[in-house]
Amino acid sequence: MALEAETVISHSVDKIVTAYASRDFHQHLADTVGSTLESFEVSGDTDGAFQVTSQQSMSVDRLPDIAKKVMKGQVTVTVTERWSTPDADGSRRSDMDVKIHSAPVSAEASQVLHARGPEETLSTVRGEVSTSIPLIGKKLKAAAEPYMKKFVAVQSREVAQWISANG
Repeated sequence: MALEAETVISHSVDKIVTAYASRDFHQHLADTVGSTLESFEVSGDTDGAFQVTSQQSMSVDRLPDIAKKVMKGQVTVTVTERWSTPDADGSRRSDMDVKIHSAPVSAEASQVLHARGPEETLSTVRGEVSTSIPLIGKKLKAAAEPYMKKFVAVQSREVAQWISANG
C-alpha cells in the first residue's frame, strides 16, 4: 500500500507555504506529535524554489510495535522538502525525502498544493515507504504507512489552525 491522501485546507497556497517554511510552525507541529525539533533550515527564497530541512527526534515508544523490535531509545527523522516555484495559478509542489536514522526505513513523497481560490487549497500527498530489512521489512513498511498517513492528516489540520491563530 502506498501513501495517498487528499485534504482541503481553508487557506491560500501562499499562507500554507509560508507556514511550512516557518520554524515556529515546525516547532508547533513537533509539540503536537510529541517529538523534539532538533534543527530547522530554509535554503532559498520562498517566493521561488526553496528547500526546507528539519530534523526531529522522538521516543520509539510512539512507533508501531514492530518498529520497537528493531529500534531502541530515541529515533531521529530528517525531512527534506524541495519546493517548486509557483505555477501560474499559484499552485506549488514539494518533493520530500524522509530518512529515519538508525533504521533501514525511508520514504519519498510529493505534495501538491492546488490553488482553489483565495482561501482554499487542495493538498494531495502521494508517497512510498521503503525498507531494506530482509525478513520483517514488509511488516515494518505495512506498519509505517498508516502512521505516515496519520501524520499527513495532522499536518494539514494543524497548518490550518496555526494559520488562523498566527495570521
